[in-house]
Amino acid sequence: MTDPRYWAWWQDKLAGMQVPASEGTPYAGFYRWVRKSRYGAKKYAVPVAYWPGEDGELHCRVGQRDVEPQYGRDIWVNVCDSPVYEEWYREVTEKKPPEKTWRDGLDLTPPPDPLDQPGDAIGDNPLIGDNQPPKKSDFEWLQEQITEAAGPATLRLEGEPITTQLEADQIANMADRLAELWKAADAARAAERRPHDEACREIQKKWAPLLVLAESYKNLKFKLLTPWLKKLDDQQRTEAEAAEAAGEAPPSEVRRPRAGSRGRAMTLRPRKTAKITDFAKCLEFFKESPDILATVQDLANKAVRAGVTVPGTEVNEEQQAV
Repeated sequence: MTDPRYWAWWQDKLAGMQVPASEGTPYAGFYRWVRKSRYGAKKYAVPVAYWPGEDGELHCRVGQRDVEPQYGRDIWVNVCDSPVYEEWYREVTEKKPPEKTWRDGLDLTPPPDPLDQPGDAIGDNPLIGDNQPPKKSDFEWLQEQITEAAGPATLRLEGEPITTQLEADQIANMADRLAELWKAADAARAAERRPHDEACREIQKKWAPLLVLAESYKNLKFKLLTPWLKKLDDQQRTEAEAAEAAGEAPPSEVRRPRAGSRGRAMTLRPRKTAKITDFAKCLEFFKESPDILATVQDLANKAVRAGVTVPGTEVNEEQQAV
């Protein structure tokens, strides 16, 4: 029980070192659990201690009450980033009566609150507290949880490769925790967006029929006005050619055919489009385009995954953690 190796993680964390931590894997040491009597209330901190027992199990005490080891593992994610000196811990747990604040001024017990339920004092059942905790879909709760979980992950990503199985297990647990939080955040985002999506659908449903009716202006231009204006343009060209053939002077001013007496008059305007006559040459010209490269890469990936042999490619098979 006195082997200093049991306390190395806590000591390193207390010294400000960036040591990996994962949910459900506590380390011996002294910590505090920063909590709130209710969502949005003032924070306070409950003392928490972990120590190895003779049976090899890591024991846990919350406040002045010993708790089941599983409960200690469950709350580890809430306390691992808040180590305290042993002197601080003993000051708030062993003095008679216990101090009401920590050395840095953080309250030890929850402040009086009319919404608090009886039995929230330190030493009572640790399962009671926080009155009605925030739902796991609340933005503030997810923001706090993801920020706490992503901090060590970001630091670890900047570190060295994994060297031990223990470290691999810890990082896998870290990744699993962040994956759970990502799914929860994505589900909460979708739930928050759903009413807006439904409102947008209702708006679209309301306006779509009117827009379809008004959009008939496109057919008026394409089916009726364009042929008419082309006809007038052809007539002007024919008349100009006939005059030139007869030796007559062309009109000093040629007015483009137009239609409409309100707003902007509609006239003919040239619009260029490409008609591909040699696909191979055209593709050769665009072969270095990022859009073409991305499209061909996507098609090749799908083909090799389906077992198709694609000329000009080689299949690379990489193992990935899933």
